[in-house]
Amino acid sequence: MTPHQALLFALGMVVMWAVWAGYFNTAQFGDNIEQFNWAQSLELGYHKHPPLPSWALGSVIKVFGPSVYWAYLLATLCLLGTALLTWQIGRELVGERAAAAAIVLWGLNMTFSQRVQLYNHNTVLVLFMAASTWFAMRASRARRDAPLWWLATGLAAGAATLSKYQALVPLAGLLFALVASGRVRDRSQWGGLLLAVVVMGVVCAPHAVWVAQHDFSTLRYASEAIEVAGWRQRFGFVVSFFANQVRLWSPTLLAIGLCWAWGRLAPKIDKRLSPAQAPAADLQIWLIGLLWAGIVVLIVMALAAGASLRNHWGVQGLQFFCLWLAWRWQRRAAIDLRRLLGAALVIHGASLAWYAAEHEDPTTVLTSRRIDTMYPARRLARTAVAHWAATTECPLRYVEGSVFDAGLVSLYSGGQVMVFDSDRATPWVRPEDLQRDGALFVLDQGDPVPDGVISVVPFDLVPNRPDLAHRALRLGVRLPARPCAGD
Repeated sequence: MTPHQALLFALGMVVMWAVWAGYFNTAQFGDNIEQFNWAQSLELGYHKHPPLPSWALGSVIKVFGPSVYWAYLLATLCLLGTALLTWQIGRELVGERAAAAAIVLWGLNMTFSQRVQLYNHNTVLVLFMAASTWFAMRASRARRDAPLWWLATGLAAGAATLSKYQALVPLAGLLFALVASGRVRDRSQWGGLLLAVVVMGVVCAPHAVWVAQHDFSTLRYASEAIEVAGWRQRFGFVVSFFANQVRLWSPTLLAIGLCWAWGRLAPKIDKRLSPAQAPAADLQIWLIGLLWAGIVVLIVMALAAGASLRNHWGVQGLQFFCLWLAWRWQRRAAIDLRRLLGAALVIHGASLAWYAAEHEDPTTVLTSRRIDTMYPARRLARTAVAHWAATTECPLRYVEGSVFDAGLVSLYSGGQVMVFDSDRATPWVRPEDLQRDGALFVLDQGDPVPDGVISVVPFDLVPNRPDLAHRALRLGVRLPARPCAGD
């Protein structure tokens, strides 16, 4: 089993999970729906996050037309790119064989397997952080083409920042690794690094102006993680965060355990490493910059600032954890890629079967944890559009109410109906537009019915189950202010 074959296996599993989700899902993650909602208008920023992921999705929709699968495609491409770039980084830092093992281990993480179809700011962030790291490595080694690689580093770093502000932490770690490892030494390299920083600033400048003009709404949203908490609660933030990361990495750890047990029963293999398999001399410094520094920042944020650590911060925070795992494994025992792929295939197979079984049971959507991908999105969209048509002959242009459910109606009815969230979240939909054209409302069971909304009817998430009627949505209509033909 060669390292390249292991890499192809890992890439193939990313595609497999995306296709599997596309077949079994009846809806999409809430973050996907949020991106579709924002992509209806290309802005320099959005009230919660910087704009790059929404720009990418909106551009695809404008060029190729609406499709429910664009988020799946973009998420898959982002993760394939992340895997390839991480492989290149790993080849330089831990050697080719360990890099191949690292990518297989990376692909077992639930975020990069069962959630491959999730398209959000973290998905784009990990791609451009991997790109920033690889480009910076090439720039520090190049001679003739060094300025181009530094330019690419600045562009990728700017793209990472326009994906999510969290990028500033790993970018600082990358800067530390470049300097501490001695890869940035002479004047030309410092000049190249300065070029990258300037390019990054130019890329981010329009968004920075937008943030200042919009009352720093994105920074206000980010600051919501800061809570007034005692030391016991702050320690709980750390424990809860890392417990969830262990859960997400549990398939990876299981694969290592299976390979260890298999190795105890099988004949020993040669542990000697070729030069291509040996780790880099500055590996420890790079691990500090790419992995451990970010983890320390998260812990300090929780303990010193009272930040309630969000579980999704670990997507990028532990992005390169697979490299450390593979390096430690190779130090203790030779890595048999054939065994690893066998273990990975068993785990992926079991996970795929479980995913299919869970999504085949319609009542699973009513469990205590909301499973977004199991909502009856197409039935909801058909019912909502039909209810509007039965109430008025005016064209349906806007939907509002529960943002996730309203987004499902918009997306699965063809993507032409615009979603209104609030004046701050969707400023491209003006109050006078809603008054003029009316709106369809999708309300959770406990939501109050807004003034002027009529023809309120229930929508059962699971049909023909009267015992589950309490888990229903409601559909209503606010009629247009202007008359339509036939009204």
